[in-house]
Amino acid sequence: MKHYLGMHDEIHNVYGFTWDKVVTEQFEKRNPGKRVFQMTRAAYAGMQRYTFGWSGDSGDGNDILNGWEKLANQIPLGLSAGMGLIPFWTTDISGYCGDIKDREAMAELYVRWMQFGIFNPLSRAHHEGNNAVEPWTFGPEAEKLCREAISLKYKLHPYIYSYARNAWDTGLPLMRALVLEYPDDRETYYVEGEFMFGKELLVAPVVEKDALTKEVYLPVGEWINYHDKKTAFRGKQWITCDAPLNVVPVFVKKGSIIPTMPVMQFIGQVENYPVIFEVFPAAAGKSASFDLYEDDGETNNYKSDICQWTTIKCVSSADSWDISVSEKALNGFDPQQNRNLGIRIYLAQCPSSVTFNGVKAKKVNAKNIEDGWYEISYKIYWSWDEIESACLIKFAASGTVGTSLVKIISR
Repeated sequence: MKHYLGMHDEIHNVYGFTWDKVVTEQFEKRNPGKRVFQMTRAAYAGMQRYTFGWSGDSGDGNDILNGWEKLANQIPLGLSAGMGLIPFWTTDISGYCGDIKDREAMAELYVRWMQFGIFNPLSRAHHEGNNAVEPWTFGPEAEKLCREAISLKYKLHPYIYSYARNAWDTGLPLMRALVLEYPDDRETYYVEGEFMFGKELLVAPVVEKDALTKEVYLPVGEWINYHDKKTAFRGKQWITCDAPLNVVPVFVKKGSIIPTMPVMQFIGQVENYPVIFEVFPAAAGKSASFDLYEDDGETNNYKSDICQWTTIKCVSSADSWDISVSEKALNGFDPQQNRNLGIRIYLAQCPSSVTFNGVKAKKVNAKNIEDGWYEISYKIYWSWDEIESACLIKFAASGTVGTSLVKIISR
């Protein structure tokens, strides 16, 4: 085929790139200030300025049940995209190609693909032709496990969105090869079956049929099972962790803070939703911190830094933890009004007292806090969750600019 700029074999790559450029520019011209959501199957270096890509038809079209190796290949493919400065990438959850003739037999592969896919920067279940891939078409158990996986992505939305802004600012991907975070650890040069999701979380998807365990490499540091919040492992070693079908191994590094939110049917379903910071405190004498990013979610105002940053920091000592929460709205950004913030800090035992800006907070039943996230806290409350071994603190956000100081004292 001859194009205006030359023969197709000469301009194949620039053709796809130019297509994406034109679509974005024309959309923004006709929809001033509106944020475009464009995806593309064919592009080239530089596509990240206009669009996001996916891995194409990634299943086994001859026998869809043989798609396990294809699923496993999606991990290094996604990591390569990230290292090639394409931070927003995804896979077709299910593998896309091939006729689904036995949904019961396909269910395990579909669940594992979903458990991996929710940790892609963008997640989409998709299949060719008339093959529906709604989770409930694969049976009640698959539907239940997929719901759990999807709910986890919604819970982590504040964390993911903050790293999406980081990707836009720096080019660093959300899915990160371990070598990007631990370049001095030669073992990370060869690890292709797991990845960092941001700096704080390590994800090791299961990509083998009938697997009940997963071999996982943990870099330097101490790593905590994110599902039970308790089981800790020393880093710089390979471990074998339990991974039945209802588990995708996820670890959080000790000395981390993870912003979360309540699970919703869609982002924005409920206005003024609370943000709950999960704190996995560092060792005594050290600190943990996180910068939460928020914008209006719809316009291009983020390009002018019309946004809000909330910085939370937890400094650990031998018998107490000092937590500061600093909110800062920039360039006229209108933050969410009348919402609560929460701190869930995981500790070895129940604290003796909690103070908020120097005033002693009232201790209540944990259920009172969990059931009252949408009731604005004009007073400061805290509780102890015996099952999760966590201290939970609820308080109202300032809504503009300000710093809140929380002190937790152990027995």
